[in-house]
Amino acid sequence: MYKRRARVLFVHPQDPGKAQQAARWAQELGDAWLEARAADGCSPPPWQWPDLVIQLEEPPHPLPLAPHTQVRTWRVPAADWPAGVQERIRGVIGGFKLLSRLDQSQAPGVQDGREADATGAGPHPAKQ
Repeated sequence: MYKRRARVLFVHPQDPGKAQQAARWAQELGDAWLEARAADGCSPPPWQWPDLVIQLEEPPHPLPLAPHTQVRTWRVPAADWPAGVQERIRGVIGGFKLLSRLDQSQAPGVQDGREADATGAGPHPAKQ
């Protein structure tokens, strides 16, 4: 079903550090399923790159996006940070896993029981 990992861009207009933290968690929790990046607030984000943009707070203006890009806004109260964000990331990964079961496919980062490394350069033993 999946030919490559989903590309997810996290955005937090007031606190880019939160977007970077969310991207790290997403990469750690779902490396076989997605490639996560964060908009750093300084350089213009690669709007043509992501399949999914996750806004961790309402943006001050509409985002310029590629036609294929989906946008979701996660309003996570400060009291629920970081557990609330990690739970939602696990939910996204769970959705990918559920869809892959429909056609009995593996994660796009897994080939013959081995998971591709973070650079995509080659496989390494699948994580337990």
